[in-house]
Amino acid sequence: MESDAHILVENAGEPAPLVVTFGFALWDEPAAFDFVGRLRKVEWLLGRRFHRIHLRDPRMAWYLQGITGLGENLDTTLDALRRHIAALPATRMTMLGQSMGGYGAILYGLALGADRVIALGSLSTMDPADASARGDWRWLPVMQRLAAEGIAASQTDLVALARQVGALTELRLHYGERPDTPEQGARNLDLFHAERFATLPGCRVIRHADSDHVVVNHLKAIREIDAVLLHEIFDVDPGSLHRRTQPLLDDSWLRWIAENRLRSADRDGLVAAMLERGMPAITARSAIAEVERDPVFLAAEQVLSAR
Repeated sequence: MESDAHILVENAGEPAPLVVTFGFALWDEPAAFDFVGRLRKVEWLLGRRFHRIHLRDPRMAWYLQGITGLGENLDTTLDALRRHIAALPATRMTMLGQSMGGYGAILYGLALGADRVIALGSLSTMDPADASARGDWRWLPVMQRLAAEGIAASQTDLVALARQVGALTELRLHYGERPDTPEQGARNLDLFHAERFATLPGCRVIRHADSDHVVVNHLKAIREIDAVLLHEIFDVDPGSLHRRTQPLLDDSWLRWIAENRLRSADRDGLVAAMLERGMPAITARSAIAEVERDPVFLAAEQVLSAR
């Protein structure tokens, strides 16, 4: 693992897919990387290694001014990122982010020719005049600052950029339909951007009726985030995963997993035993992960550790 101020590289050490993540905006604390722990879990569920590059934008400029420490501006940052990517034996490249990070994932994905971009709750433009006209004040001060610092509204339009470069990048974009606050009206303000992106060839827009802007939190709450990431990044069939909303193993299997894990049995040993019984590896791994996050299991683990 290699780390600089605003880039974290996790090299799989072999030819493998690459996932590049982009951190979201944080206003009351320093910029942070996103999906670091989540993708380590996804890697274990998948059962094979993949490269990760994690990025964050301390300027909170939606990655339009580059990344401090990588480049002085967007172009030099992209050049530096190309060198980092070239140093990895990557078989394909996927960009991933939410909110500001989703915007960065699309912007950099189009510029770098990524195979796929997964973005959750991304804007399609940072045009302050457009946002004002639609009554979307959420990030208007950032848009106005960028405009004052010389970034024209036309430079921020990701839909226009996609048409301009004629990108072959596949876009998979997730949006919540529920407004963040009652003052926003009956529609989530993000749906304006969802509908703009939906006009692009090769773009798939997925709408979540019960989610607001922060789709990741919604997916975590309904315990679907791992299934969504595995499907969107690696095309894993969600039907192959055991989870609370779609159980594939009966109670006897779940008790067996719980008993063995409480006795500190090795995870990989459990997976091997389940494979011998004809169970797919990803089903076995997802069942173990589901048991380990069950509140009853966690309580039992805590009681045993206190003895």
